[in-house]
Amino acid sequence: MNYYISRDGQQFGPYTLAEVQRYVADGNILLTDLAHSEGMDQWVPVRQILGNIPVQQPAPAPIAPNYGQVPVYPQSPFGVAPQPVAGATGPLPPDLHWALVLLFGIITCGIFTYVWMFIQAGFVKKLRPDANCMLLYGIGVPGIVLGYIVQLGGGSDQSVRGLGSLIVLAAAVVLIIGHFSLRNSLEDYYNSVEPLNLQLSGVMTFFFNTIYFQYHLNWIRQYKMTGVRR
Repeated sequence: MNYYISRDGQQFGPYTLAEVQRYVADGNILLTDLAHSEGMDQWVPVRQILGNIPVQQPAPAPIAPNYGQVPVYPQSPFGVAPQPVAGATGPLPPDLHWALVLLFGIITCGIFTYVWMFIQAGFVKKLRPDANCMLLYGIGVPGIVLGYIVQLGGGSDQSVRGLGSLIVLAAAVVLIIGHFSLRNSLEDYYNSVEPLNLQLSGVMTFFFNTIYFQYHLNWIRQYKMTGVRR
């Protein structure tokens, strides 16, 4: 069984039990550090993993009676042996709970949801500079606004109102394509560069898009800051 070690929000591993014992003996892993492995519901102190297994401490080096030597400072935590876990690096997602995004969207009649949509797209551009969701949103949102303006300006002219409806429909399709583009970029990044095994539902993307994305971005942010999965 392999174990991951977490300290101050940074993860290391995986290590076998024997390696954990050795790093504890070397002082690179502390008994107060947190450990986690498959099948465990939560992180626990390393001392709980080791239990009653004796940890052989290295003998202290003799102090040479030679004054004026350059002092040797202790190594930083974990020394050079442990390696950071993939999935704990990279930019943090936008920091706003999905329920607040929903609430602010309702209060502002959807305006805030459109604003947050562009914030999410900007974050995705940091992950994948070649992502086109920002461009698609930039076409879709103004297109919907334009379509409604044409509808209202058409008055009783059915042909003008029909044109406005077509513009709204076309812009809505572009917006949906943008949602799925953002979804694909998130899945691609969080399953390759940062392998967090992110799986996003197509149905949820179609109906709830921005709120649904923020729900997943929230747990990704929490995991990257605390080392604890939801």
